[in-house]
Amino acid sequence: MLESFGTLLHGDPVDKAEISRVRDVILFEEPDLKKKLVKFFSLLILAAGISTYGLLSNSVATIIGAMIVAPLMLPIMELAFSISVGDGYAIKNSLLISLAGITVAVAIGYLLAWPMNSIILPESIDQIMIRTSPRLLDLLAALVTGLAGAFAMSRDDVSDTLPGVAIAISLVPPLANTGILLATSNFSLAMGSFLLFITNFFAILLTGAALFAVMGFPRVAGLTRYTKTSRRGIAIVIVMIFMIAVPLAYNGSEIIIDNTITQNVQDASDNWLNGSEYKIQSIDAQNQNNTVILVVMGQGEIPPLAELEGFLKGKLYGRTLQVEVVPSTVYYLDGK
Repeated sequence: MLESFGTLLHGDPVDKAEISRVRDVILFEEPDLKKKLVKFFSLLILAAGISTYGLLSNSVATIIGAMIVAPLMLPIMELAFSISVGDGYAIKNSLLISLAGITVAVAIGYLLAWPMNSIILPESIDQIMIRTSPRLLDLLAALVTGLAGAFAMSRDDVSDTLPGVAIAISLVPPLANTGILLATSNFSLAMGSFLLFITNFFAILLTGAALFAVMGFPRVAGLTRYTKTSRRGIAIVIVMIFMIAVPLAYNGSEIIIDNTITQNVQDASDNWLNGSEYKIQSIDAQNQNNTVILVVMGQGEIPPLAELEGFLKGKLYGRTLQVEVVPSTVYYLDGK
């Protein structure tokens, strides 16, 4: 039954010729090893440069362009395929290329950002900050993307979908982001950005290896059962997935709590300021001091703070509300 399902996924029964075609597409092997490596690192350097400047300029379009150019999914798919067929040499080779690629992408981000580190304010750039707090949903999305990547690479008739897969997964931008944040001495944010990459890396690896196995590549490669190399590789990946899931779940819960508190303060403040000449300017529930900062601006006497305290009783999840009142001055000019 599993064999028929694998054939259905692949379109035709997997044979030796198909394994040879996939190896030629995915693996960094002789006789074209040098050519493939030059192409890989050239595209990676370009993608990391595009990502870095796209992140610094807060340009979504530029970052998407970098995702299409980035070739980093290739050694990850090589690793997934190698684990599924129990090829120990290819596993080591793909790991080395992946580690080298990771180092190069982070280094490019660092080197391009370092000359202007004194004027870069990461907290004010949305595209940098959204890549510093990965959530469990990012892991789930990466798991599905790994399936899509393995499916596209193992079927010649759907290989034109690979650019879409590249856009769906974020590999080089988080690494360039890590370099930028290291250059600006934002080490905790850099760790969050690197965690996003690691999340994507291991999720793609797990589901990619699983799909190659379901399609029947190990069987045709001569594996009647998983080798020690395959079992060890899969076990390591699964353990890493579970280890990653813990901080992702924590980040996700913190984001949900922050959003809930922000909405509670918004609703309570609207009621509190109703009828006054004050308006909400900002609400910040994400600072590190367990304090929610509410900034209001207006004229006249501020409504009693006891009313706001009553509206928010039990709705701040143990945090303290700091209210900052900014008086405004209105000028009228005669335009006659």
